[in-house]
Amino acid sequence: MEHINAAKIDSDKINQVIRECIKKGEKEIRISNIHAMHNVAAGLCGDASVTFEDSTGLYTASYLEGPTVTINGNVGWYAGDNMVSGELIIKQNTGCNVGAYIAGGNLVVYGNTGSRVGYGMKGGTIIIGGNAGRWAGQLSMGGTLIILGNCGPAIGESMFTGKIFTRDPQAEEKMGGNVIYDEITIEEAAELDSLFAAYGFEAKGAEFHVIRPILDPSGKHKYVLFKPELNKEGAAKYKASGRNGGCYGAE
Repeated sequence: MEHINAAKIDSDKINQVIRECIKKGEKEIRISNIHAMHNVAAGLCGDASVTFEDSTGLYTASYLEGPTVTINGNVGWYAGDNMVSGELIIKQNTGCNVGAYIAGGNLVVYGNTGSRVGYGMKGGTIIIGGNAGRWAGQLSMGGTLIILGNCGPAIGESMFTGKIFTRDPQAEEKMGGNVIYDEITIEEAAELDSLFAAYGFEAKGAEFHVIRPILDPSGKHKYVLFKPELNKEGAAKYKASGRNGGCYGAE
């Protein structure tokens, strides 16, 4: 095992040090005293297990391709942004936009996450062990988002493809536009059971429902343009402004 004390390394050098360890063939790397640095493990490639012993900042493990990266603390916004493959495992909580545009791999959060988890995701799997904020899975284009806790409003707003699994008892009332609330299939429940066993979650797939995009009879995506409703005060200001777009004063 290779141990790196980040307190002795300039913040703009830490990723290069990790890459050099992987290039030398190190399979297990632990980093201490990272002190919420931004962009750590960004663009890492190869076959290795990289563990950060404390919390990290923004864009943790963005563009990850291959390694297993574990954060034993919290992380900031955009963790796993544009992740391609490998694993990103976060033991505590995260900021917003986790897993934005993820294309592959598994991203697992054992705590809570903020808004827009899985925004625009194209593939891969995201598991949130706690609660998620508003707009979970918004504009997703593929992949699987699983939320074990409760969700904020507008779940799956305008998603194109993909699936959002939820056991929030009020999920159907919190859905965004262009999606439906559906029963889970036997095959889907079995897939969830396998993931829960692999990552140590005490849950059963049969407890979940699925939020899916609305499709026409031919299977083509049936997209309905999102138009926010304005409250009376906001509508008056919007009209007076003479603008043709935006959502000023939206409820």
